[in-house]
Formats: sequence, C-alpha cells, structure tokens
Amino acid sequence: MSNDQQELKTIELRELQPILSRTFGDQLTVVHYTTKNLLQPGENYGSTILSVHAVIKRNDESEEEDLYLIAKMPPPTEFQRQIFDPPFTFKKEIFMYENIIPYYQELEKEMGLKENEVFNILPKYYQSRLSLTPNVDFDDNAVILMENLRTRGYYNGDRAKGCDLEHSRVAIRAMARFHALGMATKYKRPEYFEILKERSKCLKFNTEEFEHFQEDMLKRIAEDSVLFVYVDRCEAAIRDSFTHGFWTVTPDEPWSTIIHADFWVNNIMFHRDENGHVDDIKFVDFQNYLFFSPMREMVFFLFSSTEVSCDDHIEELIDLYYETFLAVSREKFDAKLFTDARLESMHLFFMLKILTLDVQETELKHENMKDVMMTYQGNQLFIQRLRKVLLYFIKHDWI
Repeated sequence: MSNDQQELKTIELRELQPILSRTFGDQLTVVHYTTKNLLQPGENYGSTILSVHAVIKRNDESEEEDLYLIAKMPPPTEFQRQIFDPPFTFKKEIFMYENIIPYYQELEKEMGLKENEVFNILPKYYQSRLSLTPNVDFDDNAVILMENLRTRGYYNGDRAKGCDLEHSRVAIRAMARFHALGMATKYKRPEYFEILKERSKCLKFNTEEFEHFQEDMLKRIAEDSVLFVYVDRCEAAIRDSFTHGFWTVTPDEPWSTIIHADFWVNNIMFHRDENGHVDDIKFVDFQNYLFFSPMREMVFFLFSSTEVSCDDHIEELIDLYYETFLAVSREKFDAKLFTDARLESMHLFFMLKILTLDVQETELKHENMKDVMMTYQGNQLFIQRLRKVLLYFIKHDWI
C-alpha cells in the first residue's frame, strides 16, 4: 500500500455556530460542544461519523439547552476517498435532504395527505457546508449535520444477522413508498424528474478491482462442499451481473425511479412504541442514491438485511412490497423480479461478505482497510448466509 493510502487525516468539527445559526437564527450562541467518533471501521466506510453534544442558547435571555447531533464528515484515508469521492457524494446527499424528500412531501400533500401523514423518513436536518474557506469547493471541513436519532430511542439492527420479520415488514413498506414517490414524480412532474436523474448519477468505479472480487467469490463457491455443484450457474450469473447489471446501466421502463442504493441494516433505524411494537423507521446515508430499478434494491434488502429464512416469509415480504408499490401488473412485476435478482447477485454476494465481517477477527482499522478489503475471504457466518441465499436463488431459477 502506498504511503498516502496509509496516512490518516485528522477530521475535526470546527465552527459549529455559523452552520447551526442557519437553523436557529443569528441570535444563537453555541456555549460549547464536544465530539466523539460514533462508528468504528467495519460499521461505516464512506465517511467519518461523529456524535456531537452541543450546549446552546437560542438568544441572550434563553436558558441553555442540550442539542444532540450527528456530524457526517469526509473519511480519513485516501483509499476511502478514492472509492467514495466525497466532493461528489456529499453534494448528492445534501440534495436529498434539501430537495428530493421535501419535494416528495409536497407531492403527497397535493395528493391529499395531511402534514402528519407525509413521508417523514429522514432525521431532522441541521444544514451542511462543503468548506470553511471561500472559493474552495470542498475540503475536510465539509459536514452534514442531522439529529442524533439514538437520543430519541431509535436503533439499528444487527448487521451480521439482519432484521426479523416485524422490522422487515416496516422496512419493505417504507422502501416501496420511497420508490413509488420517485415514480409518481416521473409521471406527474417529468421535467423535475429529469433533474433528479441528473443528480442521481453513479460514482465512477475501477472495474478491474470488481473483476478481482468476482474471481474470489467464484473460488469460495467452488471450494464449498454444498455450493460447488452450482459453480457454473453462479459464474454465468455473476458474469451477467457484472456485464449487464452494473449501477451505470440505464433501467428499462417503466422500471426506473430513485432508489437509496445502499439499503442495508446499518442505514435503517427503527423506533418502538411504549408497547414494544415498531412504530417508525428512518433512512440514513443517502450518498449513493441512484436512478435505477427498484427491484434490484428490494432483492438486495431481502437477502442481505433480513434474517427471514422460510420461503413463506420471503414471499410475504415480496407481496407486501408489491401491494405498497403497485405500479405495474403482478405478472410484469414477477418477470422483472426474475431478471433483476440475477443481475443483483454479485453486489449481494459481495455485501454479504462485508456484512458478516468480524472487526476484531480481521483487526480492521482505517490504516489497513484497503488490504483487508482486497484480501478478506469471509468467515463461516458469511458461508452460512451465502448458502442460504444461493440455494433460494437456485430453487427459484434466478441463477
């Protein structure tokens, strides 16, 4: 690894008051604030996530109050920056907070929904910046500020296991609604949807490294005592996924909308009511959203981020997505599912390896992240989950 890839940049939150004043007004005073790293390597890859405790006064006469925030800032290593291109992805995410979701909410109000019924899927947004220096487009002081949902009782699932059936039902309905709002915009406001398409472009990737991941994955399948008999079918599906299913591909119509494109356990937060039932859900980390096929995202979530094992429950969740989405006939829906599940296979298999990664076992740190990502072959939990997914795909002739 080159020296610049090993170097860790120091990421600090500076000048909090000016950015918060855009929410609270010019009379705001930030009395003091502290920060700490919220997520360790392995839980987040594309940014630095800080938890922030600020003590503020809204004006000279007001009492001090606590404000608990999340600060999303650029990642500390050059390797991460090469992959995720923060100047590009931060602008995308800010556009989601400031434009797309507010637009969807106004669209729902026009359709007759009340203020408390609209799609409130984001944490509260406390503004953002790309730099502290005039005439500099982007630097390490870039930050997106949002509420810390954990202080209101929101929580993530276990990435190694995935969501149980109750949480999966809530997530699949919310995902379908998000996809349907993109489609509604496409048909009701086609001029604005063209803007969304332009702002939803994919990152540029080094495809040579993805070829390396393909070979590693096929080797693991060929060496597995259960899966080796399907290696030829897997190879054909993975090749198709890489050739025809990459994220830069323009989706077929009517199969195009805006998808989250990183809809896995760590990017979904849930809340329970006083009786212990899931009563709310939030999406986070919108740096990768795409103009793409919604079916790809549904397949990815179902098989990367749920612990649902029996076929009946998987079918129930697919039915629930369809009933919420309801943009095409069921016959066309099932036909598209057949095609898109195959194209999603490589992304899904790779992410299963990441989701089951044990940070302690691999000794993953920012300094060695590239080496681990390039050489890690997965653990036994990865093989168990890969078997479950592959056998389901084989059974349904998706590969």
